[in-house]
Amino acid sequence: MLALSLLAFAAPAFAQEGQMDPKAMEAMMMQLMTPGAPHKDLARMEGKWTATITMFMEGAQTSEGTYEGEMVLGGRYLMGRYKNTYMGQPYEGLSLDGYDNGKQQYFSMWLDSLGTGYYLAHGTASADGKVVNHQGTMTMGPMEIPSRSETVYVDKDTVKFTMWQSMGGQESKAMEAVYKRVH
Repeated sequence: MLALSLLAFAAPAFAQEGQMDPKAMEAMMMQLMTPGAPHKDLARMEGKWTATITMFMEGAQTSEGTYEGEMVLGGRYLMGRYKNTYMGQPYEGLSLDGYDNGKQQYFSMWLDSLGTGYYLAHGTASADGKVVNHQGTMTMGPMEIPSRSETVYVDKDTVKFTMWQSMGGQESKAMEAVYKRVH
């Protein structure tokens, strides 16, 4: 819907020699930059949370961690900081989640202390906004591992995140995280 309204603004604006009318450009930029309902949905993860993480690589291994989320840049993005212990070492992760008004899709970026790369995924939400699905590719050295994830907003104080990875043509559950809001 947003893309169609942007096209309606842009089409007459490009009529003269590929130049966009300044007023049409301003109107389009305002639509692209204004946080909306998807950004409010992202804000549900603001605050402090406990996280119970289960990794399924070689049998199920569960650990406890913390997550703290904050909406940044005028409510446009959710920045999160995760802390835990992994393989006996301190572990930290940073996430940046957003909704691109122009592309009309969610995105999620993950960085952590286990490497120097990043994970980027794109996705959509259910009509009621309670489930967000992402798809991306994780790079580990020479390997590229397709993945998908599902974030379920169970209630205002509980969020369940599940990730699956595909290796050798087989998809398997890689991890599950259950977040509980700290009151």
